[in-house]
Amino acid sequence: MGSQPSHGFCVGHNPHKQASAPTVINAGHMDTISAHGNPPSTTDVESGVSPGASGGRGQRKGISLSPSPFAKLSSSSKIDSASKKSPRRRITRSGCVIGILSVLLSGMLVTLSSSLANVTTDPLAIPRYRLKPINGAEMIVSRWGLPTPPAQRALATWPTDFSRDIKPIPCHSHNDYWRHVPLYDALAAGCIGVEADVWFDSSLEDDLYVGHDRNSLKSERTLNSLYIDPLLTILNNQNKPSTLFQSNQTTLLPVPGDRKIGVFESSPSTSLTLLIDLKTASDTAFPIVLAALRPLLKANYLTTYSPATGLLPGPITVVATGNTKFTANVLSPANTDPIRSIFFDAPLPALSGSDPSTEDLVYSTDNSYYASVSFSKEISNGRILQMTDQEVQMVREQLGAARDRGLVSRYWDTPDWPKGKSREIWTLLRREGVGVFSTDHLATFRDFWEGEGENE
Repeated sequence: MGSQPSHGFCVGHNPHKQASAPTVINAGHMDTISAHGNPPSTTDVESGVSPGASGGRGQRKGISLSPSPFAKLSSSSKIDSASKKSPRRRITRSGCVIGILSVLLSGMLVTLSSSLANVTTDPLAIPRYRLKPINGAEMIVSRWGLPTPPAQRALATWPTDFSRDIKPIPCHSHNDYWRHVPLYDALAAGCIGVEADVWFDSSLEDDLYVGHDRNSLKSERTLNSLYIDPLLTILNNQNKPSTLFQSNQTTLLPVPGDRKIGVFESSPSTSLTLLIDLKTASDTAFPIVLAALRPLLKANYLTTYSPATGLLPGPITVVATGNTKFTANVLSPANTDPIRSIFFDAPLPALSGSDPSTEDLVYSTDNSYYASVSFSKEISNGRILQMTDQEVQMVREQLGAARDRGLVSRYWDTPDWPKGKSREIWTLLRREGVGVFSTDHLATFRDFWEGEGENE
């Protein structure tokens, strides 16, 4: 039913009954008539002519008009008809609104489904932007976040092609623990180095936590859970004897020096660098790190050094930086380890003589592996403009000094703004022979290396 109209019009009006009083219409009543489906013309509103008048000249506002019975019948019938049809119109309009909302909701659901699908198959986490994993490392990345932990789900039946088609590239995954899948994202991209900021606090638990600062530390994000345990799983399976030989009871020939296979099947001798950036005092943290690495050392997976054997490369090379002390931690015999399993991240400026305070320290492959410095602080001093000839010469000297000592040179904090600046710096560093590229953008660097970087 329609709502009760005002200004003397009644929905139940009988058109055959004589009106008891003349109908008066003025400008104040026009809105009511218009709302009931009988809109007046602009001329009628301005002149005050009743919409029901069938003819004649317009009269002044406020004058009573006495329309004919036929005019009353026509006007009242239209109003009455509009009042009866208004519920149906409202239903029709409601149906249209519901239909539009349904279409919009369907579109939103489709978009949301696509977004959720992309979470588990992140193209940036897979080399060459493949949406379909083709090896075990990519499979673990694509399954990360599913209800069953990936280490149990994806590694329950170990894929024999864990790193198939992954070509190692000189990429160091800076702040690797920030990745969608720590460690595995870097391996899938072909990076030969990963980095973890490590904290030790005896007031919490005797464990090593991984995070950028104290506020980001969580009990489930430890050096063991994110790096040591996964690396043990990977290397144990990579070095597992073939079941074919086991069934035939054939003894496998040992690898010379018991050298283990690394994480990359395409390059088994490539060592993966685990850079541990100690954020707390090394006096207490360094012994805890040594203890945590013991399973890898016992399995012969670590690069080691001793005076008797010299340097023995392994699938994993552990490098300590941050608060790590070169003399007190790395060189000190107080560690009680007969062999050295943690190497130092030497200061790159000290190798070329630009840092006189460290001239008495000897950095070599016996005690160090990386030689690093901040690019922004040491070279460009925070500037993003074109490098000067003097700065290029400084880079050339530092990289040459590291190369002469057999150390892997690395610049961290290279500029990546404005757009294209990182590629400019990468091109320079590659031309000058940097050992490894420290970056937060794994997919971008891989594109650079596989494209223009290899062709220069």
